[in-house]
Amino acid sequence: MKKKIVLGLACTLVFVLSVVIHAPASLLRLAPLPPELKVGAIEGTVWKGRIAQIRWQDYTVGPLRWDLQVHRLFTAATLEADIRLRSSDGVKGKATVSFDGHAVSLSRALVSAPAQLLASSVALPANVAIEGHVDLVLRDLAFTEAGCQRLDGQLQWQQAALRLPMGRLADIPASATLRCEQQGILAEGQGASSSLSNKFSLSITPSGRYSVSGWLKPEAAFPPPMKEPLAWLGAPDQQGRYRFSFRG
Repeated sequence: MKKKIVLGLACTLVFVLSVVIHAPASLLRLAPLPPELKVGAIEGTVWKGRIAQIRWQDYTVGPLRWDLQVHRLFTAATLEADIRLRSSDGVKGKATVSFDGHAVSLSRALVSAPAQLLASSVALPANVAIEGHVDLVLRDLAFTEAGCQRLDGQLQWQQAALRLPMGRLADIPASATLRCEQQGILAEGQGASSSLSNKFSLSITPSGRYSVSGWLKPEAAFPPPMKEPLAWLGAPDQQGRYRFSFRG
Protein backbone atom coordinates (compact mmCIF):
# COMPACT_ATOMS: atom_id res chain seq x y z
CA MET A 1 0.00 0.00 0.00
CA LYS A 2 2.77 2.42 0.96
CA LYS A 3 4.59 1.65 -2.28
CA LYS A 4 1.46 2.52 -4.26
CA ILE A 5 1.10 5.83 -2.37
CA VAL A 6 4.73 6.70 -2.91
CA LEU A 7 4.46 5.74 -6.58
CA GLY A 8 1.29 7.79 -6.93
CA LEU A 9 2.91 10.84 -5.30
CA ALA A 10 5.98 10.44 -7.50
CA CYS A 11 3.86 10.30 -10.65
CA THR A 12 1.88 13.33 -9.51
CA LEU A 13 5.08 15.24 -8.82
CA VAL A 14 6.48 14.34 -12.24
CA PHE A 15 3.23 15.46 -13.86
CA VAL A 16 3.21 18.78 -11.98
CA LEU A 17 6.86 19.43 -12.81
CA SER A 18 6.20 18.61 -16.45
CA VAL A 19 3.30 21.06 -16.53
CA VAL A 20 5.39 23.78 -14.90
CA ILE A 21 8.44 23.19 -17.09
CA HIS A 22 6.41 23.14 -20.28
CA ALA A 23 4.03 25.94 -19.29
CA PRO A 24 3.45 27.97 -22.46
CA ALA A 25 4.84 31.48 -22.61
CA SER A 26 1.37 32.66 -23.65
CA LEU A 27 0.46 32.51 -19.94
CA LEU A 28 2.31 35.83 -19.68
CA ARG A 29 -0.79 37.43 -21.22
CA LEU A 30 -2.54 36.83 -17.89
CA ALA A 31 -0.20 39.34 -16.23
CA PRO A 32 -1.73 42.77 -15.54
CA LEU A 33 -0.24 45.18 -18.09
CA PRO A 34 -0.79 48.91 -18.62
CA PRO A 35 -3.10 49.64 -21.57
CA GLU A 36 -0.28 51.50 -23.38
CA LEU A 37 1.76 48.28 -23.57
CA LYS A 38 0.86 46.07 -26.52
CA VAL A 39 2.40 42.58 -26.75
CA GLY A 40 2.62 40.68 -30.04
CA ALA A 41 2.91 36.94 -30.69
CA ILE A 42 4.45 34.92 -27.83
CA GLU A 43 6.33 31.65 -28.40
CA GLY A 44 8.11 29.09 -26.22
CA THR A 45 7.64 28.54 -22.50
CA VAL A 46 7.60 30.83 -19.49
CA TRP A 47 11.19 29.69 -18.88
CA LYS A 48 12.56 30.25 -22.36
CA GLY A 49 10.64 32.09 -25.01
CA ARG A 50 10.24 34.87 -27.51
CA ILE A 51 7.94 37.86 -27.97
CA ALA A 52 7.76 38.96 -31.59
CA GLN A 53 7.00 42.59 -30.83
CA ILE A 54 6.35 44.91 -27.91
CA ARG A 55 4.79 48.31 -28.46
CA TRP A 56 4.83 51.09 -25.86
CA GLN A 57 2.79 54.07 -27.05
CA ASP A 58 4.52 55.06 -30.33
CA TYR A 59 7.71 52.99 -29.91
CA THR A 60 8.15 49.37 -30.97
CA VAL A 61 10.88 46.84 -30.12
CA GLY A 62 11.21 43.21 -30.97
CA PRO A 63 11.86 40.44 -31.08
CA LEU A 64 12.60 40.00 -27.37
CA ARG A 65 14.01 36.68 -26.14
CA TRP A 66 14.47 35.44 -22.58
CA ASP A 67 16.03 32.48 -20.81
CA LEU A 68 15.01 32.16 -17.16
CA GLN A 69 17.75 30.83 -14.86
CA VAL A 70 15.72 28.37 -12.79
CA HIS A 71 18.57 27.46 -10.43
CA ARG A 72 18.59 31.04 -9.07
CA LEU A 73 15.14 30.44 -7.61
CA PHE A 74 16.63 27.82 -5.29
CA THR A 75 20.10 29.24 -4.63
CA ALA A 76 19.22 32.92 -4.16
CA ALA A 77 15.40 33.13 -4.05
CA THR A 78 15.66 35.40 -7.08
CA LEU A 79 14.03 35.38 -10.49
CA GLU A 80 16.81 35.88 -13.04
CA ALA A 81 16.70 35.82 -16.82
CA ASP A 82 18.99 36.57 -19.74
CA ILE A 83 17.19 38.72 -22.28
CA ARG A 84 17.96 39.94 -25.80
CA LEU A 85 16.05 42.46 -27.86
CA ARG A 86 16.20 44.05 -31.29
CA SER A 87 14.07 46.61 -33.09
CA SER A 88 13.55 47.50 -36.73
CA ASP A 89 15.06 50.95 -36.22
CA GLY A 90 18.44 49.58 -35.16
CA VAL A 91 18.13 49.29 -31.38
CA LYS A 92 19.64 46.09 -29.99
CA GLY A 93 20.59 44.98 -26.53
CA LYS A 94 21.16 42.22 -24.02
CA ALA A 95 21.16 42.03 -20.24
CA THR A 96 20.70 39.84 -17.22
CA VAL A 97 17.55 40.90 -15.36
CA SER A 98 16.69 39.76 -11.85
CA PHE A 99 13.95 40.37 -9.28
CA ASP A 100 14.21 39.53 -5.59
CA GLY A 101 10.74 40.65 -4.55
CA HIS A 102 11.89 44.18 -3.80
CA ALA A 103 14.15 45.49 -6.56
CA VAL A 104 14.61 44.90 -10.27
CA SER A 105 18.30 44.66 -11.17
CA LEU A 106 20.23 44.66 -14.41
CA SER A 107 23.79 43.49 -14.90
CA ARG A 108 26.06 42.88 -17.87
CA ALA A 109 23.73 45.06 -19.93
CA LEU A 110 24.61 46.54 -23.32
CA VAL A 111 22.21 48.55 -25.46
CA SER A 112 23.19 50.10 -28.78
CA ALA A 113 21.07 52.51 -30.83
CA PRO A 114 21.56 54.83 -33.81
CA ALA A 115 22.27 58.33 -32.54
CA GLN A 116 19.72 59.74 -34.95
CA LEU A 117 16.96 58.30 -32.76
CA LEU A 118 17.88 60.92 -30.16
CA ALA A 119 17.10 63.74 -32.60
CA SER A 120 13.38 63.37 -31.87
CA SER A 121 14.06 64.18 -28.19
CA VAL A 122 16.17 67.29 -28.82
CA ALA A 123 15.04 70.45 -30.61
CA LEU A 124 17.73 70.43 -33.28
CA PRO A 125 17.75 73.10 -35.98
CA ALA A 126 16.49 72.21 -39.44
CA ASN A 127 18.96 70.47 -41.78
CA VAL A 128 21.09 69.16 -38.88
CA ALA A 129 21.54 65.38 -38.69
CA ILE A 130 23.14 63.25 -35.98
CA GLU A 131 25.39 60.34 -36.98
CA GLY A 132 27.00 57.44 -35.15
CA HIS A 133 25.82 55.00 -32.51
CA VAL A 134 25.06 55.45 -28.84
CA ASP A 135 26.17 52.56 -26.60
CA LEU A 136 24.83 52.14 -23.09
CA VAL A 137 26.86 49.86 -20.81
CA LEU A 138 25.39 48.96 -17.42
CA ARG A 139 27.59 46.98 -15.08
CA ASP A 140 25.06 47.25 -12.25
CA LEU A 141 21.61 48.83 -11.96
CA ALA A 142 18.92 48.42 -9.31
CA PHE A 143 15.44 49.95 -9.36
CA THR A 144 12.61 49.87 -6.83
CA GLU A 145 9.21 51.55 -6.88
CA ALA A 146 10.91 54.64 -5.43
CA GLY A 147 13.32 54.86 -8.36
CA CYS A 148 17.04 54.33 -8.98
CA GLN A 149 18.87 52.77 -6.02
CA ARG A 150 22.28 52.01 -7.50
CA LEU A 151 23.85 52.49 -10.89
CA ASP A 152 27.28 51.91 -12.37
CA GLY A 153 27.36 52.51 -16.08
CA GLN A 154 28.68 54.44 -19.03
CA LEU A 155 27.19 56.10 -22.10
CA GLN A 156 29.29 56.51 -25.26
CA TRP A 157 28.56 58.19 -28.57
CA GLN A 158 30.60 56.15 -31.02
CA GLN A 159 31.73 57.62 -34.37
CA ALA A 160 30.03 60.82 -33.30
CA ALA A 161 29.37 63.33 -36.07
CA LEU A 162 27.01 66.10 -37.08
CA ARG A 163 26.00 66.72 -40.67
CA LEU A 164 25.10 70.32 -41.48
CA PRO A 165 24.26 72.11 -44.76
CA MET A 166 27.82 73.48 -44.93
CA GLY A 167 29.56 70.19 -44.22
CA ARG A 168 30.20 67.43 -41.73
CA LEU A 169 31.72 67.77 -38.27
CA ALA A 170 33.42 64.62 -37.00
CA ASP A 171 35.86 63.85 -34.16
CA ILE A 172 33.31 64.82 -31.50
CA PRO A 173 34.28 63.48 -28.06
CA ALA A 174 31.18 62.29 -26.20
CA SER A 175 31.02 59.87 -23.28
CA ALA A 176 29.47 59.99 -19.82
CA THR A 177 29.41 58.14 -16.55
CA LEU A 178 26.05 57.16 -15.04
CA ARG A 179 24.89 57.13 -11.43
CA CYS A 180 21.77 57.52 -9.30
CA GLU A 181 20.74 60.91 -7.93
CA GLN A 182 17.61 61.40 -5.83
CA GLN A 183 16.10 58.18 -7.23
CA GLY A 184 16.68 59.51 -10.75
CA ILE A 185 19.52 58.98 -13.23
CA LEU A 186 22.39 61.39 -13.75
CA ALA A 187 24.84 61.27 -16.68
CA GLU A 188 27.89 63.51 -16.60
CA GLY A 189 30.55 63.75 -19.28
CA GLN A 190 33.25 65.85 -20.84
CA GLY A 191 35.82 65.48 -23.59
CA ALA A 192 38.27 67.26 -25.83
CA SER A 193 39.61 66.78 -29.34
CA SER A 194 41.46 68.89 -31.89
CA SER A 195 38.13 70.20 -33.19
CA LEU A 196 35.83 70.40 -30.18
CA SER A 197 35.68 70.43 -26.38
CA ASN A 198 32.53 69.83 -24.38
CA LYS A 199 31.02 69.24 -20.99
CA PHE A 200 27.45 68.21 -20.24
CA SER A 201 25.04 66.85 -17.67
CA LEU A 202 21.83 64.91 -18.30
CA SER A 203 19.36 64.11 -15.54
CA ILE A 204 16.21 61.98 -15.76
CA THR A 205 13.70 62.06 -12.90
CA PRO A 206 11.70 59.02 -11.70
CA SER A 207 8.67 60.49 -13.52
CA GLY A 208 10.54 60.50 -16.85
CA ARG A 209 11.26 64.22 -17.13
CA TYR A 210 14.73 65.13 -18.40
CA SER A 211 17.07 68.10 -18.50
CA VAL A 212 20.31 68.54 -20.43
CA SER A 213 22.83 71.33 -19.96
CA GLY A 214 26.45 71.98 -20.81
CA TRP A 215 28.72 73.76 -23.24
CA LEU A 216 30.59 73.34 -26.53
CA LYS A 217 33.85 75.03 -27.44
CA PRO A 218 35.28 75.04 -31.00
CA GLU A 219 39.00 74.28 -31.06
CA ALA A 220 41.73 74.96 -33.65
CA ALA A 221 40.64 72.24 -36.11
CA PHE A 222 36.97 73.20 -35.97
CA PRO A 223 35.81 74.03 -39.56
CA PRO A 224 35.19 77.81 -39.74
CA PRO A 225 32.06 77.47 -41.93
CA MET A 226 30.46 75.39 -39.18
CA LYS A 227 30.72 78.08 -36.52
CA GLU A 228 27.68 79.83 -37.96
CA PRO A 229 25.16 77.18 -36.77
CA LEU A 230 26.52 77.54 -33.23
CA ALA A 231 24.84 80.93 -33.16
CA TRP A 232 21.65 78.92 -32.65
CA LEU A 233 22.92 78.38 -29.10
CA GLY A 234 23.51 82.09 -28.57
CA ALA A 235 26.70 84.10 -28.18
CA PRO A 236 29.82 82.43 -26.74
CA ASP A 237 31.11 83.40 -23.30
CA GLN A 238 34.50 84.98 -22.64
CA GLN A 239 36.18 81.57 -22.92
CA GLY A 240 34.62 80.83 -26.30
CA ARG A 241 32.12 78.31 -24.94
CA TYR A 242 28.58 77.99 -26.31
CA ARG A 243 26.20 76.97 -23.55
CA PHE A 244 23.02 74.93 -24.06
CA SER A 245 20.09 73.73 -22.02
CA PHE A 246 17.07 71.56 -22.91
CA ARG A 247 14.19 70.20 -20.89
CA GLY A 248 11.40 67.82 -21.65
